[in-house]
Amino acid sequence: MGNTVTLSEIFTTEFMKLYTQFESIEELFSAGGFNVTTEEDYDAIPDKTIDAFVANTTNFPTWEEMLTEAADNYLRMP
Repeated sequence: MGNTVTLSEIFTTEFMKLYTQFESIEELFSAGGFNVTTEEDYDAIPDKTIDAFVANTTNFPTWEEMLTEAADNYLRMP
């Protein structure tokens, strides 16, 4: 394996427009006040904080459900 997929690749513009009020995952993070430039930044976001933001601004109740759906969609792409 060894291939790394970025959040920007998983959260396509189409996905973001369909399920959120944002055009990119970066825009979602920015609007939520999450400064994510490294994996450590991402890991440091409290689950409750991002879950509450996702529940209020997307069609998903939690970040984990949003991430799972985006990953599933990404894996189905041709």
